[in-house]
This record gives sequence, structure tokens and C-alpha cells, in this order.
Amino acid sequence: MTFKQVMAAGGPMTLGVIFGLQVLDSVDGSVFSVFAPEIRNSLGVSSSAIATIAALAGVMVAFGAVPLGVLADRRRRTTIAGVSTLVWAASTAFFSLSQNLWQLTVVRILAGIGKANEGPIQTALLTDTYPATGRGRVLGIHRSGQPVGIVAGPLVATVFAALIPEEHEPWRWAFGFLALPALLLGLAALRLPEPPRGGFERRAAHGGGPLREPTTKPLPLLATFGQLKKIRTFYLAMLSLGAFGLSAITVPNYLSFILEDHLHQGVTARGVIITVSALGGLVGAGLGGAYGDRLFSRSPKASLYVACAALATLGIGLAVQVYSPNVATFIVVGMITQGMVFAGIVTLSLVVAAVIPAAFRSTAFAVVSLYLAVVGGLGGAVLVGIAEGIWGVQAAIAVIAPTTSVVAGLLLLRSRRHLLGDMARAAAGVIR
Repeated sequence: MTFKQVMAAGGPMTLGVIFGLQVLDSVDGSVFSVFAPEIRNSLGVSSSAIATIAALAGVMVAFGAVPLGVLADRRRRTTIAGVSTLVWAASTAFFSLSQNLWQLTVVRILAGIGKANEGPIQTALLTDTYPATGRGRVLGIHRSGQPVGIVAGPLVATVFAALIPEEHEPWRWAFGFLALPALLLGLAALRLPEPPRGGFERRAAHGGGPLREPTTKPLPLLATFGQLKKIRTFYLAMLSLGAFGLSAITVPNYLSFILEDHLHQGVTARGVIITVSALGGLVGAGLGGAYGDRLFSRSPKASLYVACAALATLGIGLAVQVYSPNVATFIVVGMITQGMVFAGIVTLSLVVAAVIPAAFRSTAFAVVSLYLAVVGGLGGAVLVGIAEGIWGVQAAIAVIAPTTSVVAGLLLLRSRRHLLGDMARAAAGVIR
């Protein structure tokens, strides 16, 4: 199926709006990372406090994702996505007015709750809106929004740093500006059509005949969790992503401090460096989307192996980055690492979607967010914070990031024995 046919089947509007939300999510995070030293200095707090706030926002994304995922398996998902985005827009506006650590913490937590629809709702919407034969390309475009945002975010930060005098705190103006596109995207999400749950799978099961809505009621929450745990591929993937999150969620928040404190780069230079490094992720997501469908259709296990290698690569790359002798090394390693990670994440998304029955797909993607943010994000903030106090930030990252990433890759690799069986049961709507 050509990409034009994929878009004709589901329409470009859903992908366009959800891609925009992914871009804006990453812009928000990367602007925060670039301005982290300035926010630290403005409020008179420590680097670890800023990193913890970033992690707490991620934790709230996870905690918000679970109830949103459960609700999304029962109610109109586009409405939930739109309302959540409007909450995020309001929180971003209030963030620009924060005057102390507690205010900063509260508004970032609220922003995290608002952004919580990304994992459980946006991915499930794309999965149900577009045919399975084009799902890798669609998810690749969606996932490429993250590196696009990582590229655009530092540019936004750089523009505001150049236009707004330092004494007027340009970080506040930048976050005030970000509230506007969040408002527009939230309103657009409210107008998106709601796709049938598992519609393409049900059409295929009935030989392409008329689509009927399922008559069974959604399972209670605890029963849904019990069913998800029986899917061994999914269960091992969650354990893997928990370990992966220790590197992926927490450590990148320290890179801006490394650039300032060890490579002596100002805010404008940091923005440019992070932007260029993120181009690797954009290329990786594009390649993962372009070739992911083909690879997965030929060998789902090969897709799993690509994801395993990608997870293991991230921590090793981060360890090299924090000891980079110069900016050029920092950028090259960052580009290679991000390229591999984003290519692997796209293929992993295909694997997860294939082993989860459509009836509780939103809840499953919410659990993904939970493991990444709580186990990885908050756990990583605590672990790196303790290690930083003992060894210093560079040594802490050099030890923790590679170890946790390799463990993540090995855990995911264990699921290879269960993958094909779990896929067959998901297609039939049956769990052991």
C-alpha cells in the first residue's frame, strides 16, 4: 500500500494534528533543557532541583496517562486529547509567570498531566485511523515529531535569548509564546473524527465486510492489567522500558549543564548544539518509518532486534557525550545515538501495537508511559542525583546510562520467544 493510499484511508488531518502535538511536546521539553541553567539562576535553585522538576513532569505524564488510557478505551478519544492539550496550554502560560520553586513545580506537574494523552491516546488514534500495512510509516512520521521539536525547540530558545535582554528573563517569554500553538492544537484536536477501535483488524477478520461495533463491554481496570501481564512480549517490553527510561528521561536534562559547565557554551551556542544533534533523531525516525513496515512484514523478530540494539545504544552514547573533549565530538556522538534510538523506537511501537488487542490498546500505551516516567524518570532522577553527590555528574552518567541501557536491551531481547504467539493471539482477540 502506498503512502498516498494510507492517507486516503484515514485522512491527513488526524496525522497532521497529532504530529503537531508531538512536535510541540518536544519543543516544550527542549526549550526547558536549553534554558535550564537560566531557570536555575533565576529562581536560585540547584541543578538537581531543575532535573527533578523535569522528572516530576514526566511522572505526572505517566500518572495522568493511566486514567486517561482507561477513559480512552471507553469514551471519545479525540475529545480527551483536545481537553488535555488545552490544560497543557494553560499550564505553559502560567509557567512563564512562576516566581519560585514551588510555583514552578506545580505548573510543570499540571503541564505533565495535560501532556499525558500523548502515550495512551495519540498512538492508539493513529493505530486505529490508518491501515496496518502503513502503520510503520504513520508512526514514523508521528515519532519524527520528537526530533523535529528537539531541533525547533533550541531555535525558539535561541531566538528569544537573542531578542529579549537577559535581565528580562527570555525563558519566560519563550514559554508564554508556546502556550499559543498549544491552544490552537487543542482546539483542532476537538474537531478530529473518532476512528472505530480496531476497525482495520476487524474488517480483515470478517473478509472486508461491513464493520460492526463490538458488543462486549470494556474490562474493569484490574482485569485489563491482568490481561496485559499475560502478554509476555508486552510485559518484558515494559520492564525494558523502565530500565531504558533511567537513561532516556533523566540524563538528557543534564546535557545542557555539561555544555555550560564543562564545554563553556552559552545559551545561544547550547541551542545550536542541541538542534544539530537532534537532526540524527529526525533521520532515524524517517528511516524507521520508511523501512519499518517492510521489515516488520518480513520478520517481526528482526524489528525486535533493531529495537534491542537501539535501547542498548542510548546509554553508551550519553556516556561518551558527557566526557566529550570538544563540541564537535558531542554533536557527532549525539547525532549517531539519536538516529539509532529513534529508528528503534519506531520499530518497537510496531511490535507493541501488534501484540495488544484493540479493546485495551489505549490502556496498554498508558502503561508504557507509566514505566518510562515513573520507573525511568523519577527513579533515574533519584539514582543520578545520589550518584552525582558521590562521584560528580560526569562519572554518575557514565556509569548509570550504559548499564541501564544495556539491561533494557537484554530484557527486550528475552521477549523474542513469545513475540509470534502473542501476535497471533492479539489478532484473534484472545489472551491466554
